[in-house]
Amino acid sequence: MKKLAPLFVGLGAVSFGIPASLFKIAASEGVVNGPLLFWSFLSAVIILGVIHFARRQWLRYQHTNWKQIGLVIAAGTASGFTNTFYIQSLKLIPVAAAAVMLMQAVWLSVLLGSVIHRQWPSRVQVLSIVLVLIGTVLAAGLFPITQALSPLGLFFSFLAACAYACTMQFTASLGNNLDALSKTWLLCIGAFLLISIVWGPQIVTAKVTGNTILWGVLIALFSMVFPLVAYSIFMPYLELGIGPILSSLELPSSILVAFILLGETVSWPQIIGVLVIIGSVILPNVWSMQRRGQID
Repeated sequence: MKKLAPLFVGLGAVSFGIPASLFKIAASEGVVNGPLLFWSFLSAVIILGVIHFARRQWLRYQHTNWKQIGLVIAAGTASGFTNTFYIQSLKLIPVAAAAVMLMQAVWLSVLLGSVIHRQWPSRVQVLSIVLVLIGTVLAAGLFPITQALSPLGLFFSFLAACAYACTMQFTASLGNNLDALSKTWLLCIGAFLLISIVWGPQIVTAKVTGNTILWGVLIALFSMVFPLVAYSIFMPYLELGIGPILSSLELPSSILVAFILLGETVSWPQIIGVLVIIGSVILPNVWSMQRRGQID
C-alpha cells in the first residue's frame, strides 16, 4: 500500500483538476451553480452510501463513537467551503489568478501538518514546494496580467486554498480507524450539509433540470468520490509533506483537460510550468525511495 500511495494520491489530485472544465461546460448549457453543487454533493453521498451499505461495513462495528463520527462529518465541510469560495472568487478575478491562489494550499497544508504533527518538512520537500509555486505561476499563465485584481476575489481564492489544505490534512489525520470508504462517505455528508446551507436560497428557487442532475453526478465522481477515496485510503501512508506536493498535480490536470474539452490554448510558459510541477512532485518521491533503499 505504501508503494502505491503516491500513485493514487496523485491520481486523486489529477481527478480534482477535471471538474473546473465540467463546471464551464455545464454553465454554458444554462446550469446554475447552486443546484449543480447541490446535486454533485448529493450524488456523492448517495453513491458512497450505497457502497457503504452494500459492503455492510457498519459504523458500530468500526471501533468508533459519535464524537469521532461528528468530527469526520465536520471535517467534510472543508471540501464544501473549497468549492464555495473558489466559485465566488472566479466571479471577481481571472481563472489564472484564482488557480495560483488555490495552489497556496500546497505550503498551507505542509505548514498545517507540521503544526499538527510537530515535525518540520525536509529540505527536499521545501525545495519541491518552492518549485511547485514557481511552476504554478508559469502554468497558470499568470503573467502578464492586463486587468486589476479584486482584493475580495483574491481573498476568496485564498480562503479556498485554506479549505483545500484542511481537506488534505483532515483526510490524512482524522478517523483512520474507520473503513476508508465509510470515512469518505462521512466526509461527503459534511460537505453536502455545508453546500445545502450556504447555497440554500438558490437551490430552492432555481429550476432543476435533467442536465443539472446529469452534470452533478459526473462532477461528483471526479470532485468527491474518487479523489476523497484515494486520499482517505492512501494519504495516511505518505510521509509528512508529500501529499500536499502531490496535490499540485491538480493544476496541470486542469490545463490539460481545458485544452482537450474546451479547446483553450496552451502557451510554452504554461507547458514549462507544468513540467516544473511534475518534476517537483517526482523529486521528493524519488528521494524517499532512495532513502528507503539505503535503509533496507
